[in-house]
Amino acid sequence: MSSLIAILRKRKSFQTFLFLSPSLVVVLIFLVIPMFIVLAYSFAGRDTYGRVVPGFTLDNYNSLFRPLYVPIFLNSFKIAFYTTLISLALAYPVAYFIAFRAKRFASVLLLLIIIPFWTNFLVRMSAWVVLLNRNGLINSLLQALNIINEPLRLLGTYGAVLVGLLYAFLPSAIFPIYASLESIDPSLLEAARDLGASPFRAFLKITLPLSLPGLIAAILFVFVPSIGVFVIPAILGGGKNILIGNLIVTLYLEFRNIPFGSAVSVVLLLFVMVGIAFYMRGLRAAEEMRS
Repeated sequence: MSSLIAILRKRKSFQTFLFLSPSLVVVLIFLVIPMFIVLAYSFAGRDTYGRVVPGFTLDNYNSLFRPLYVPIFLNSFKIAFYTTLISLALAYPVAYFIAFRAKRFASVLLLLIIIPFWTNFLVRMSAWVVLLNRNGLINSLLQALNIINEPLRLLGTYGAVLVGLLYAFLPSAIFPIYASLESIDPSLLEAARDLGASPFRAFLKITLPLSLPGLIAAILFVFVPSIGVFVIPAILGGGKNILIGNLIVTLYLEFRNIPFGSAVSVVLLLFVMVGIAFYMRGLRAAEEMRS
């Protein structure tokens, strides 16, 4: 009997592996192998023509501590932090309204949030260039209202990059928060009101703790891509506000310093992995709180 059970278990394991094998092959080819190649390049050297010289050296990682590159990492973290903070401040009220107040219009509002993102990403960022340039709609409106006398310099600033990041990643914060809020049992809030809790106290004691998984997911979905994004700083920042993503592209394509670019990529990947680890830990804590 035990041998039969063992055979059935092995057969089930083999079937599971068979079903998962296509996904495993795709992950291996398009994720694991490229990551190991980048990791190997990060320890290599290069010759005077920019060709990779196989070897093992820590010079590429030591170069990260040069005064030229430290501010790039700090600026990247700073703008990613502000993007995440403002996204949460904007996304939570929107998600709360859709989950608890919109009722039958909730699906329509969610669709309206999604529709702009059916357009090509570069087209949408180029639209912000039109809005933010010296003769754009924003400067024209401010001048028409006599708020300013001459056009402001909006493009090529950290403010423009921050606006672009908010526009790009705000839905990534809204949807996970909405999913957490929408799953809250309304009877819990009704019970809190019946027991005399004010709406604000019910929010602090019930709604906010139960929506923590969505908040944590929103932080991850906004902060991580904001660190390594390239297109938005390149278009709205005018290539002057160098962030980690811009640095990697510049090292690969312009300086032909593939080993150093790989080292920066590995460090960025480590930051992302740390962020995911904190996310998983926070998610477990939130789930324990909910249970």
